Amino acid sequence: MVESEIGDQSQEEPRGSFLSGSGISFLLGLLLMGIGFTIPIDRFGFWNFVLIALALPVVAGSLALKWKMSGNIEMAKGAMTILVIGGVVTVGVTIWFISLLNSLGN
Repeated sequence: MVESEIGDQSQEEPRGSFLSGSGISFLLGLLLMGIGFTIPIDRFGFWNFVLIALALPVVAGSLALKWKMSGNIEMAKGAMTILVIGGVVTVGVTIWFISLLNSLGN
């Protein structure tokens, strides 16, 4: 009887919350963006802008897939929210970078 109770407890799925999923993915995305701001990758800084623009969506998307496959649906939903926010940031940084390059020609 005791063995079946122990076996039932080990079968429980790990659960996370929406806020922890969004917080972890946001902080890891900010860490990757910080690397893009501080460490020069190439001479002109093009890859730094790419890293800054794609940091949030890539981190949040990969964590959302990882958490969804492991059964942490709430954490995956939080990461998907950061993925949408990261998509908006990506579009904004891309528009800013193109306008910066356009202004260099004038």
